[in-house]
Amino acid sequence: MSGERTTVELIEDAFAEPGPGYGARLAAIRAEAAADGVALAVDLHGALVELRFERWALNLAPGELAGVIRRLAAEAGVAALRQGRELLGELLPEDAAGVDGPRIGARPVDEPLTVGPVIRPRPEAEDDFTPVTWAT
Repeated sequence: MSGERTTVELIEDAFAEPGPGYGARLAAIRAEAAADGVALAVDLHGALVELRFERWALNLAPGELAGVIRRLAAEAGVAALRQGRELLGELLPEDAAGVDGPRIGARPVDEPLTVGPVIRPRPEAEDDFTPVTWAT
């Protein structure tokens, strides 16, 4: 394996690899988490594939129950990504094996720190602008 490849290229290679069945192994990745009467499973993409409640968990306030589901889904999503990373690690070049990349959601180093939302000016209206009303 030579050169740097994007994540998309790695995934395409994994699904196209005829030998070890990477595509089927990636598709089979599941991670589970459970707490507070809620049990769930997510796939490699973090999509919820199973959700179970114990009867008493349904007595929680809706916001509290949603918070538990979000927390568990995040925990399971991290575990699923680790499984995928271990599997795709076989496709990575040796010199990238011990390199930790930037954290997901981390601000790029050369990007200035901003506080609050970025305000962008509105583009000037064109002269031939005609409002449209859609009727359904």
